[in-house]
Amino acid sequence: MENITEVVFGDSLSHEIKMSKFSENNTIIKFEPLFSICDLSNIDKHILILNDEFCDLTSSEIYDVSNTYSLKNIIKDIEESIKKKNKIRIWTTHKQIDSYLMFLYVCNYFFNTDANLYVLFSDEFDSDCFSPSCMNEKELEELSKLEHKLTKDEIKKYSNEWNKIINDNLDMRIVENNKVKSVTFDYYNDIILNKLKELGEVKMVGLVGRLMSDIHLYDTVFTYLIYRLIKEEKIIVIYKDQRYWKSIIKVKNEER
Repeated sequence: MENITEVVFGDSLSHEIKMSKFSENNTIIKFEPLFSICDLSNIDKHILILNDEFCDLTSSEIYDVSNTYSLKNIIKDIEESIKKKNKIRIWTTHKQIDSYLMFLYVCNYFFNTDANLYVLFSDEFDSDCFSPSCMNEKELEELSKLEHKLTKDEIKKYSNEWNKIINDNLDMRIVENNKVKSVTFDYYNDIILNKLKELGEVKMVGLVGRLMSDIHLYDTVFTYLIYRLIKEEKIIVIYKDQRYWKSIIKVKNEER
């Protein structure tokens, strides 16, 4: 029987695969750091560093977030699976940035090894599927049948893509027109301000929800980008709630 190590991003997908009959005997290795907004300058040491301001805001308002993530244990677990000659099967998508960056990172790290790397792209199963995390057990089982073994040339291509991102190392990484793009924190300023002008006075959580319907970023990231605009006095707080994200806000030049 073939031994398989499932490499996934996030709790939701990890739990779904763990509970699925088609993968019940497989090893599961989970990534969860936000590759999309971490400082990548220490990635050669397998360390990801989150912006302190983002961590402080998220920890105080939503849930505890560490500003430093070590990937050393995850890499060690994958290396152990490779030594056992396991198939390394990476579940990802071209649409969800953190999942895709995880995939690129693994390809880059294991480029010059004899790892048997396989990939499953959820959007190749269903073009409207944002991420494997959105799929149920039956859909995941069907997706598992579409696994593709990566050739050395393909791994090299993805490794090169990762290295370009590392060299850019701007504030954020996003997916735009099915391509990874490195941008600064102010990249979405106009979109956020225009949407808020359209909505008028609104709870921050309402603005975040509307933004997320058009752009695939985490709610915590949008909340932080709005927080930056408040600090820059481009957005004003009409009513400050004990829960920051329930506060009512508007564009400053809309003030009567």
